Amino acid sequence: MEELFVYSLLCVIGYEKYDEYKKSLDCLFLSDRSNEELLDLEGRAYKDAILHTLNLFNVNEKNIDEFGKQLMRALKPIYYESDIVDFGNRMYELWNRLPDNISKVEPFHTFCYADDCLSYGDEKQCRELYEKAFDYYEY
Repeated sequence: MEELFVYSLLCVIGYEKYDEYKKSLDCLFLSDRSNEELLDLEGRAYKDAILHTLNLFNVNEKNIDEFGKQLMRALKPIYYESDIVDFGNRMYELWNRLPDNISKVEPFHTFCYADDCLSYGDEKQCRELYEKAFDYYEY
């Protein structure tokens, strides 16, 4: 489910990740056809399914380490293809959508402040902070 949570978050903050969301949902459902939550998501319209997934993310137990690995894996290529200012704005929005028990710990908390460096022209430090967050689970 963590991968599904990641893609729903990315969709909500404006990244076109619906195909990835749908593929992840289909794989999860095919591996567990008796799961009522997955069946419910499969039957919903795109936007409704995404929003309901975010609700499940906020109320269900999750593996934070697995979620973090999936999120950083998905964000890294987006980062390299994005304008740093736009990316920073979206990461702050993503951070605001995380549950408190996740948003206050690293590497997620980085998304709250990494783009602050841009306000005084320090793109290098901003990029270092994001790249350190992306590599958090590599060690």
